[in-house]
Amino acid sequence: MALDPVIAACPACRDFAEAWWRCGIAADNSGLRTQEFTFYEHLTDAHPNTLLTSVEGCRSCQEALTMAQFFLPGTAMYRADGSYVDPAQLHFVHHVLEQSAEVCVTGTGSGTMTSQHGFTAYLYHLAAGGGTPDHRCSPDRGHRYAVSVELKTPVTLTSEEQTAVLRTVVAELERDLQYRELERLGADDSAAAMVADRFGLARWVHAAIVHRLADGMDQYLRVRVEANAEGPGTAVYPPT
Repeated sequence: MALDPVIAACPACRDFAEAWWRCGIAADNSGLRTQEFTFYEHLTDAHPNTLLTSVEGCRSCQEALTMAQFFLPGTAMYRADGSYVDPAQLHFVHHVLEQSAEVCVTGTGSGTMTSQHGFTAYLYHLAAGGGTPDHRCSPDRGHRYAVSVELKTPVTLTSEEQTAVLRTVVAELERDLQYRELERLGADDSAAAMVADRFGLARWVHAAIVHRLADGMDQYLRVRVEANAEGPGTAVYPPT
């Protein structure tokens, strides 16, 4: 079930999702039901063209559909203006709120989805010319580089395919960046500058991932690298 872009871009929908989510955290069941009814009214009035559908595998969705078709006299619900409340549609907004809360509350609050991954690379310098003049290291004394990757995309551009590609590429990098010579990372790619430190590594990892993602995703990707051997501070690419 994909979140409708109209809902994702609506500030009022995000407010409803946050209020609904907080009722859930407080275990306020009556509050949850009230928020769902209010959200149903908002969708009916503000987004009448938004399609509300059942979720595959949800038994309550089927029950709600049946209730909508064969409701008993006296069990029907009505809004304050006298309009009929479709029980199936009212149930479907529960799922919309679930997804909206995940995107807008546990996410960034601005209609975006964030996918984060991290791994540790162990790299060492070339025996000649790497590091400081008196620096020496070998494969069994490689330096630890903590790499963090974050892809924060608008909901309208979010896809399971891109997040799956990101997970795959990060897993491959984690496997491949073990006890390799730092400077050779850039030398292996004629289109990239030679990697000499954590800043170069952040740039190189960014390029390696963007190469596999869809066009235009580079602006939503951030790579951070920490390396205690190079001193305090975090390398971020692209720079914020």
